[in-house]
Amino acid sequence: MRIYRGRDPARNYLNRAMIGLGVGLVKARNGILNSDFGPQGTVDVLSTWIGQELAKEMLVQKKIGPNSSKKAIIVKLLDEMGVGEDVTLLFENNTAHLTVQNCLICPRRSGGYDLEGQTACPVGGLIRGAINLVTGRSPQVLRVRLKPPEICNIEFDLG
Repeated sequence: MRIYRGRDPARNYLNRAMIGLGVGLVKARNGILNSDFGPQGTVDVLSTWIGQELAKEMLVQKKIGPNSSKKAIIVKLLDEMGVGEDVTLLFENNTAHLTVQNCLICPRRSGGYDLEGQTACPVGGLIRGAINLVTGRSPQVLRVRLKPPEICNIEFDLG
């Protein structure tokens, strides 16, 4: 059986995510294989690489441009990825406040996995990676309050 798939931009995000996962595993293997790093630290690193690949695809599809603002990158990434049913994004000075309820990519809420009291949220890393690829500057995550499966809050310094 032969399967031929033409170029479908909607499916390219999955392809890019897998590319980012692979390169992240190779590039960060020493850190993420350290038992002290923890699941959230590992997901942060891997999802940063995935975010870079997703940004590459958004550039190819002209959803964002090389001169897009950090705000525009975040808005478009969240829109394209559909991370949650209820997402609130507020900008105050150089800080982005993101609240996700009914997350669609949460390993616990959506995947149904027992994370043994840990978190493994990829959202912060996806945003950091996308912004870093486009602007060359990685935003600092200021505060993370994750309460899966209820509500998660992440704040970024975009300065």
